[in-house]
Amino acid sequence: MSFIISVYVGEGIVLASDSRTTYGNTQTIDGQMIMQFGVHTTDTTDKTFLCPNGCGIATCGDATVDNSPITSKIQAFIREKITPDTSILDMPKLLVEYFSQLLSTLNTTFIIAGYSKENGKSYQKIYRVRFAGGSIEDIDTQHQGAVWDGESMTLIKLIQPVALKNPDNTYDDLPTNEISWNYFTLQDAVDYAKFAVETTINTMRFQNVVKTVGEPIDILVIQPENSYWLSKKELQ
Repeated sequence: MSFIISVYVGEGIVLASDSRTTYGNTQTIDGQMIMQFGVHTTDTTDKTFLCPNGCGIATCGDATVDNSPITSKIQAFIREKITPDTSILDMPKLLVEYFSQLLSTLNTTFIIAGYSKENGKSYQKIYRVRFAGGSIEDIDTQHQGAVWDGESMTLIKLIQPVALKNPDNTYDDLPTNEISWNYFTLQDAVDYAKFAVETTINTMRFQNVVKTVGEPIDILVIQPENSYWLSKKELQ
């Protein structure tokens, strides 16, 4: 399933993802079709991509197209459709059109992050594209914050209000401490993105679940004047 996150602050945008892909297969045993999940796992999958126009793309969900990793398809999309002059405003539509021709039933989510330049000014733009539903969500970046997708329950449980259930079925709310997004620096954004992915990985490690999120963690920083990798796995 994966975990991807984008944290956006005034100084720039951070895009981060894990590297694990978990595969399954379907077998017919005694006349019954059985789906086996987690039969193969790799921790070498690229899920965050840097485009020639300085924008970033992250992906989670279905990781294969035509029985091959989706990574190569995203790289091909970037090579064929994205140039240094491509506006981020056009990228969601280009992405949907490209993958619709490959597999219309793809259950994959993309986060697209970057800057739109208008009248000499740069504006943050972040989109969440849910391919299965055909939805393109334009994230409001007027205030600092974060958007994430994939295996989200670990992080959601940490930041959502929690209550304790009493024997009489009443609830006592526990104190809730909000995250001070508006005070985040770019380094805070990097630290939070890394924390979110690491915490998801470490929590799932001890749970009785298929471990669908795993290291290493790729972190891309996007700013109006430059985009660069803070951490990126490499071929050895």
